[in-house]
Amino acid sequence: MTTPSRFSPDACLTWNLRLLGLWILAMGALLPWAPRALQIGLFAVALLTIVLHWAGQGRFPWPRYRLALPMALFFAYACLTAVWSVNRADAPAQAGQFLLVYGVALPFFAALLAMPGAAVRPAAKAVLAGLALGVGLFLVELLLDQPIYRLTRGMDFTEVIGANAINRPAAVSALLVWPLAYGVWRLGWRKLALALPVLFAVAVAFSSSQSALAGMLTGLLFWPLAAISLRAARRLLRVAVAVAFLAMPFLAQALQASGLADAPWLPFSMGHRVLIWNHVAGLALERPLFGWGLDASRVLSDFATVPEGTLRGVIELLPLHPHNAPLQIWLELGGIGALLALAMAWVLLRAIGKLDRAAQLFAYPLFACGLFMSGTAYGAWQTWWMSGFLTAAAAFVILWRGASDER
Repeated sequence: MTTPSRFSPDACLTWNLRLLGLWILAMGALLPWAPRALQIGLFAVALLTIVLHWAGQGRFPWPRYRLALPMALFFAYACLTAVWSVNRADAPAQAGQFLLVYGVALPFFAALLAMPGAAVRPAAKAVLAGLALGVGLFLVELLLDQPIYRLTRGMDFTEVIGANAINRPAAVSALLVWPLAYGVWRLGWRKLALALPVLFAVAVAFSSSQSALAGMLTGLLFWPLAAISLRAARRLLRVAVAVAFLAMPFLAQALQASGLADAPWLPFSMGHRVLIWNHVAGLALERPLFGWGLDASRVLSDFATVPEGTLRGVIELLPLHPHNAPLQIWLELGGIGALLALAMAWVLLRAIGKLDRAAQLFAYPLFACGLFMSGTAYGAWQTWWMSGFLTAAAAFVILWRGASDER
């Protein structure tokens, strides 16, 4: 798919870089009180980046097949399962969301990687400013009882705000703080770069987002390991994703059998998750090969009466999603989907392993943080959540390209 370039490559590149900087700045301003805007911003900037690349270079930014193939196979298979999904009403719409998000995300990243490093540096500075703005405003929201959220919605400080209003930006900020720290490290401010994730973890401990806190702690645990041995960090993450995607149904049942759900020291929400995961694991093993079909979680809800213990009462065994991405994949896409997801994760880890040492030092904690949060919170297919991961990855790539002339 090649067409003669009708536009100046330099002009297209210049506009593209300005667009990327403005995008992250806008997303940083919106993140603390409107995290769902991430999906709109990502789609718009990805589409415009593809068009500008095509116009300037005269060719479509096809992604490298070794990186794109596992992801394309995973989402193609996920869309195929809509054919036998028990949720025929919603599955086609979810398949359409995959096409919208990843259909533009893959060539978007290919276009980012094709940009010359020297030209990207000014945009990388804008990206760094946008990340700092987003994380900084989130901390303002967290520590001052969400003044921006209240102001933009006409609420006063006597009204109670639902937990999701702070939990969602907390989770996305937990992803964005790692590329922010990486960018600061590249500027030579090493002590500040090391302090940023630690200070953010301390701050988020005062929020209601247990998942964001646990994700940050997981990333912080992987950080010294990566500093000692990048190879050991990569291998441990390979083992972690293998266990997550291959053994999660059996682990979920083992957690329930251990009595963890009734442990008095465990927060109610986590004990509830243990019950959810056990129930979902049983459903997943009823159809272990092909699963129940895309978006099946929404229609497989069930309730149980627990007579005693910490969780006594009527408990919902499956809300709209299992709050665990590997289990959701097993439930909806079966073992085939789990194997494809594992291949996708391993290819991504292999790609990270080809970066320079400084980039790997921050990329592995980001990966570990995201993996843990995906296993404890939010639906795997929630568009704003997928867009949060892609936005963090895009910011990381732009900062890396701005610091290196490597391809």
